[in-house]
Amino acid sequence: MGLLSACNISKHASNDARFLYKNKIQIQESKIARFYDADLMSQVKQMPNKKIVGIYRLGLRFFLLGAKGTDNKFKQFLRYQIGENPVIIDSTYIDASCKAMRAYLKTQGFYYPVIQYNIQGPAHRSIVQFNVSMGKPYTIYKIEQHIADPIIDSIVSSNADESYIRLGNPIKFENLLNEQNRISDLLRNNGYFGFTKEAITFDFDTLRFGQYQAMLGINIQNPEHFKNHYTYKVDSIHVVIEPSKDTFDFNAKKILFLREFSYASNGFPLKPSVLKSTLLFGPNSLFSQKKSNGTFQRLSDLQLFKTVNINTVAKNEQTDSARIDYAIRLVPASKYNFSIEPQLITTDQANLVSGSTFRNYGLATVFTSNINNIFRGAEILQFRYRISLEAQRGPTISEKPFFNSFESALNANLIFPKLLGFLTLDKAFENSINKTIISSSVLFEQNVNWKRTVFSLGLNYQFSKKQLTFQVTPSEISFIRTDFANNDLESKSKNDPYLQSIFANNLITNSRVGLLFNNQSVKKNNSYFFVRWDVLELAGIIPSAVYEIFKFPRSDSGYYQMFGVRFFNYAKTYADVRFNHFIDFNNKVVYRLAVGCALPFWNSAEYVPFDKRFFNGGANSIRAFLPRSLGPGAYNVEEQLDRSGDMKIEVNAEYRFNIFKRYFEGALFVDAGNIWRIKEDGRTEATFKFSEFYKQIAMGTGFGFRLNLDFLVFRIDWALPVMDPRKTLSKRFVLPNYIDPGILWDASILNFGVGYPF
Repeated sequence: MGLLSACNISKHASNDARFLYKNKIQIQESKIARFYDADLMSQVKQMPNKKIVGIYRLGLRFFLLGAKGTDNKFKQFLRYQIGENPVIIDSTYIDASCKAMRAYLKTQGFYYPVIQYNIQGPAHRSIVQFNVSMGKPYTIYKIEQHIADPIIDSIVSSNADESYIRLGNPIKFENLLNEQNRISDLLRNNGYFGFTKEAITFDFDTLRFGQYQAMLGINIQNPEHFKNHYTYKVDSIHVVIEPSKDTFDFNAKKILFLREFSYASNGFPLKPSVLKSTLLFGPNSLFSQKKSNGTFQRLSDLQLFKTVNINTVAKNEQTDSARIDYAIRLVPASKYNFSIEPQLITTDQANLVSGSTFRNYGLATVFTSNINNIFRGAEILQFRYRISLEAQRGPTISEKPFFNSFESALNANLIFPKLLGFLTLDKAFENSINKTIISSSVLFEQNVNWKRTVFSLGLNYQFSKKQLTFQVTPSEISFIRTDFANNDLESKSKNDPYLQSIFANNLITNSRVGLLFNNQSVKKNNSYFFVRWDVLELAGIIPSAVYEIFKFPRSDSGYYQMFGVRFFNYAKTYADVRFNHFIDFNNKVVYRLAVGCALPFWNSAEYVPFDKRFFNGGANSIRAFLPRSLGPGAYNVEEQLDRSGDMKIEVNAEYRFNIFKRYFEGALFVDAGNIWRIKEDGRTEATFKFSEFYKQIAMGTGFGFRLNLDFLVFRIDWALPVMDPRKTLSKRFVLPNYIDPGILWDASILNFGVGYPF
């Protein structure tokens, strides 16, 4: 409160030095205002002081605090390092803003907008309001195509359905640029190597038609002296791998002449077949810019070369025999890569004996190694070894030794730059980056509850194009062996089906299909989506079908087994959708929806494996509740161990704002959701029902701080429950209880983490 009272902003402002509090845009055409409001605001040249939580100008207050009284180094630090100069309204900036808005509206088809402004409010909270009357836009009444070359005219006309220019639409400058680029790309992908977008022009006729209607002409003239635009064919392709030279040095004795291209490896052990599958063009094919770009992307994605240069040389230009020579120069990267990454870690883990949940802290080290081109076919062999020690704590856990949780995990991936077994399909998907990944891993974990060993082996196909990646896993096999490390837990498990399911040896044979979408790189400093959808995961289908078809006997327990272990059948889907709403450089809101469902059936009709279930609570989930302390549904009894579910719904919203120098950030958040069982198991309110689930939603809110070092983000979040489904229905809204400071303190949850929660 001292900072608020010490810096009365109104005392520092006057009619001659009005503080800019807010810019406001009032658009007369209210029905379309939402489409233009944000873009018009981006044309404003003078912005107010930075806000925190959307209202509080902390930087301005620090500046004014440092300007009071006798000057010294500390006050200079407040003014210039922490503080922010007050923004004084300048009419020059306002006039420039009006001019920029008119120019922008003209690009949208509004040729005669009227923009005025006025300044409202007291001197210390002045609002500049821009009153915008956009008027009526010019729309396209008729489109005429004036193309001198009949062949080009035919190509453009046959692809008119893809045009950005449509009858009845406003004449937008953005659409004209897009259309210019589209036609240029279309022609360059059809052999017109020498064609440039500057050859495409537009003209308008607004006189022959009604008011605010125009004829749009698309013009493509022939080159000077009435010559035609000519198509180019690929003549020759030269590929040279030069680790150290800066120029091409073809030595006939070292060059391998193939039907498709010549290849000078200069001792680099790369099979020509790899290059053949990478090149999307060949001799006598029409030049295509799209295929050139695709070839560059494929060569780069091999991860074998630190430099990829594709040069084109035209021959016999402007003739019927015009040709293109390709000279591809490749400089190899290092064959071996190795890195060590020490880590400070924090995890959430339940104590299965007491049922309590605590945050664990520890140390970890990750060793990674890549061996490139291991079989001379651009394959990459990746090794990743992680070792960690954690201090797992709880009321029944001894504090000696300090580190009582150990984990060791080794992963090995062999990556092929093609679709193994589907080479025809690999060639057909020429515009995507295709990979085959054979993965294997072994994990050993020991803590106060169990000793666990996990072996897995899988085959995965990936198709990546721009922001979208598809993943298909035809087969993955996992064997999980878990043994007790706690005598009390072992004794308790004899009458607890939940613990029995955890400590049973599991054999999982599954297949998966999924996708990943992220358009952040395209929309930098703008709003973007991130979507991870595990569309479908099916387990145990093939072995179950084999056992049924051949009528193999079941085990004494009534289940089919492989290698003496019961295998699982389940179907699972999970989607994680995030929307990052960029407000400005200091403020953004991130929304997240996570929904998942796992349905057991056939050989394991009661439950899905423990590792495939859903849990809630913790630093990256519903932060007002301890990890694995919610659900299923509203079921809650004393000493309850099972907090897992077959279905999950979670919604999060977090407002993030910059506090200081873009390193220190703040956050306000709301989390809500829960997990449920799908099948009835006798527990009250544990099963998902459409008529009841909304009453069982857990909700929490809070605030947090982040130290953002660009390469690493440290996070602390304070959270408080708002709706607690573990209580009786009439008492689930717990917010009024916090009038008692003791209850408020006991209910508070403090979460530490590395990285953003989502």
